[in-house]
Amino acid sequence: MVTLKKMTEKEFLDYKEFSISEYAKDLVKGKNITQEQARNDAKKEFEFGLPNGLDTKNSFLMNIEDEDGKTVGWLWFQYGTNKEGNSKQVFLADLFIFESERRKGYASDAINEMNKMAKNDCCSSSALFVWEHNSKGLGLYEKCGYKYFQQSDGGIFMLKEL
Repeated sequence: MVTLKKMTEKEFLDYKEFSISEYAKDLVKGKNITQEQARNDAKKEFEFGLPNGLDTKNSFLMNIEDEDGKTVGWLWFQYGTNKEGNSKQVFLADLFIFESERRKGYASDAINEMNKMAKNDCCSSSALFVWEHNSKGLGLYEKCGYKYFQQSDGGIFMLKEL
């Protein structure tokens, strides 16, 4: 079982740098662009998604902590509306479990905690985007009950009713 705990400003700055670097790697693989272009695009998307950093409205930047309070990964999710604009939805923007902590159930526990929180905040569905080249991620999300929703540029949007 995990706990989600809001990041501090310092933790957020560490996460931001790491997340931009990791996302740039995915952009290179998923969109077949140069590393330089990918880094620029990743930074722009990150800043667009979090224009006020930790204080961005309807955005949650969380440490994933194990039973002992040790941070084992990071989770970023946002509230918005579904595609039709008629109900509140949570969107999983980023999930990362540290390499040494993988295969222990932390990722699925974190997703479940995020979805419980979202349901308590009146969200009726949970959505995410996964790159086609991320077969492990795709397997995880399917195991957590997400279903294929829509194909997109190099990846798949998935949806789960809450």
